[in-house]
Amino acid sequence: MSREAMETLAASEELVRRMRADAAAAAKQRVADARADGEKRIAEAIRKASEEVSQLSKQADEKAKAEAMALADNNENRKAVMRAKAESRAKQAVDLIVERIVNS
Repeated sequence: MSREAMETLAASEELVRRMRADAAAAAKQRVADARADGEKRIAEAIRKASEEVSQLSKQADEKAKAEAMALADNNENRKAVMRAKAESRAKQAVDLIVERIVNS
């Protein structure tokens, strides 16, 4: 093989080595960029989910408070009705007892 052919072959081999090294470096950079982008997206998704959970929790607390107040109001109304019935029955019982005492 001529010296010129050997030099051309060596230069070609060196070019191939550099191209492979450049391709490997570019691939590593793309992987690093993709990983960084993925981590950024995950962090953003976690932040959004946290905000949503906080908002849903706040809404659930407000709804629970409103329902508790409605129950308390309902119980107060029921208590008032029961008290009125009890007072009415107590008056009837007193009248009945007085009538039996007077008639005996």
